[in-house]
Amino acid sequence: MRENGPALDESQHPDEGLPSRLGSGRPSCAQPDFDALYEDQFAVVWRMLRALGVQADSLDDALQDVFLAVHRQLPSFEARSSAKTWLCGIACNIASNYRRRERRKGGLLPLDPAFPELGPDPHDKLEQTRAWDFIRHFLEGLDEGKRTVYVLSRLEGLSAQEIAAALEIPANTVYSRIHAVEAAFKAFLLAQGQGVYP
Repeated sequence: MRENGPALDESQHPDEGLPSRLGSGRPSCAQPDFDALYEDQFAVVWRMLRALGVQADSLDDALQDVFLAVHRQLPSFEARSSAKTWLCGIACNIASNYRRRERRKGGLLPLDPAFPELGPDPHDKLEQTRAWDFIRHFLEGLDEGKRTVYVLSRLEGLSAQEIAAALEIPANTVYSRIHAVEAAFKAFLLAQGQGVYP
């Protein structure tokens, strides 16, 4: 087992619903090293899965699914986008799969109010709890497409072009969703008495 994440069991978790743009299967000279990718991006994937609605009791399985898919598809990675963008696309699809499973079980649970993990300082803990509670309420009111774009753009800092590559959707669709999310966030802030978002 790895020090900072779940062990990978390659006998489980088919690559259901993952990005198809990996092409012909020819290895790329820019192919990243799996171990380095795992170490560098584990925290990013964990944060994304939580923000995209994967519940705490499913998180280890979802993380394992993401990195199993990465391991299986890495030989055909063609570097058409950055490794992080490619990995974000896989994580978004895995999160979507888990949300569908939750809906089949009777509906999504609300996002965990304990996310993100909090530091030991009581003041920091209080501020982080308040900030996450605020964002959590906003995220829960978005549909899946808008929430995914919000997480990738605002929480992970991806550009519209990178989001389009990660989600395999037109850039214009990304811009449209970003515009809609910004309008929704302004309305949310006003409804919460927080003023206007810049």
